[in-house]
Amino acid sequence: MTRAIFVLTSAEAGEQYLRVLPDLRALGLAEATVLHLVSAQPGPAEPMPGLANWVRHFEAALPKVELALKRGDPVKWIYELARVRAVDIVVISGVPNGTEWDFERVSSPLRSLGIPILYIPEEYIGGALCDQILVAIKAPDTLEGAVCELQEWFSSGRLRAVRVSTGSEDGAPEECGGVDLEIVKEKGDVATTLLQHAEEWGATLLTILAQEDSEAAGESAVPVVKPLIQESARPVLIWPAQGKAHLSR
Repeated sequence: MTRAIFVLTSAEAGEQYLRVLPDLRALGLAEATVLHLVSAQPGPAEPMPGLANWVRHFEAALPKVELALKRGDPVKWIYELARVRAVDIVVISGVPNGTEWDFERVSSPLRSLGIPILYIPEEYIGGALCDQILVAIKAPDTLEGAVCELQEWFSSGRLRAVRVSTGSEDGAPEECGGVDLEIVKEKGDVATTLLQHAEEWGATLLTILAQEDSEAAGESAVPVVKPLIQESARPVLIWPAQGKAHLSR
């Protein structure tokens, strides 16, 4: 991982980013684009107070930092900057700012970026980001397609996979590409089950392997991502399907 976009919407979001910057730096992050949106209303618009100080905080942590001060739709600018800068990851804060992040539609710009999106929840419990990485999958073959890239990114962390079953499958641990795979029975709904398992295991990061086509995603995929990012106290990494992440390590 070399380049990232941080969507800076408030001082609270900036504080979250400073907490995860050392972990991202350890993964190889060297360059950051700090994207800050001003009001989309016509006329003069002021950036958030203390913006220059937040940029200096990033500059103290990373070799190369640039500020992108934009007006309008944040998702459009994330998409444009990710394409132009060839970034490896987009970091978004869950601190409320009036923006509805569209993660549900498989055709949404955020889901079609083809690079990982790290979502930091408002009630972030903290801790080392990459110590215990729980990967939620729908089937073993979806894990096989991404496991090499995930292991490359998180070589110093422990990777573990979980699949939620609505049937009577055996929950005995298996292995897939060197990663432990556990099948757990659904309790209530898929998102709740995953969050409960993440808490029991002590996960520091919950990773979702995003599907990019509606046929592969299926009806059961629609209500999972949004409940996860709304309810999780752990960062959620939405990993692109079919190994399309821009890896620079």
